[in-house]
Amino acid sequence: MKNILIIDTKAGNLFSLQSAIERLGFNVTILDCPSDAANEKTFDGIVIPGQGRFGTVLENISARGWPDYLERAFKSNIPMLGICVGMQIFFEGSEEDPDAKGLGWLKGQARALDFPKKPMVGWAKLDGDYWSDAVVYFVNSYAVKSSDMQIASTNYGEVFCAAIKIGSLTGVQFHPEKSGEKGAEIIRQALSNTLSSSGDRPVSGDRPVSGETKYE
Repeated sequence: MKNILIIDTKAGNLFSLQSAIERLGFNVTILDCPSDAANEKTFDGIVIPGQGRFGTVLENISARGWPDYLERAFKSNIPMLGICVGMQIFFEGSEEDPDAKGLGWLKGQARALDFPKKPMVGWAKLDGDYWSDAVVYFVNSYAVKSSDMQIASTNYGEVFCAAIKIGSLTGVQFHPEKSGEKGAEIIRQALSNTLSSSGDRPVSGDRPVSGETKYE
């Protein structure tokens, strides 16, 4: 049974994320300090949740010493999943908080895109080689427009990066813990480092929608 670490960024309720991971049969530990985590190889996977402002999340994890821990885990190929702002911090920065520097593992910045309504709240279809046509749940005002490591995109006013993948690192702009069975499978694939392209084992959408996109 896999042991999964959720980092408490002090920016949101982690109950739905914890429940979604536990339903996959994984053990979950929530920590707010890396000194309680022994070392980066103690866990089989790490999740950075997706609630809060870019700058606040970075300030909170930096104050507790998480960046060095996360970088060692990244270099050790520990499966890691960043959700929404938890993905954005892998990049260099965000227009939401211009003075806050991201972890800088990936080039680019999160930007306030030309969304018809802000925040973007609702279900949208993914496009790309991974999870093509899956319909997942978004809550965001900022997003990375494109990335060299992009594996999926979506369109809400303009096309933007919905997911990235590099080695054992996965980032998703949407909330898989709120995206039903397909979201659960995406979490399982990310934390098991078994992501498959649409030519192999795609995750199909499980929420009926009229047209390509539905928003609340």
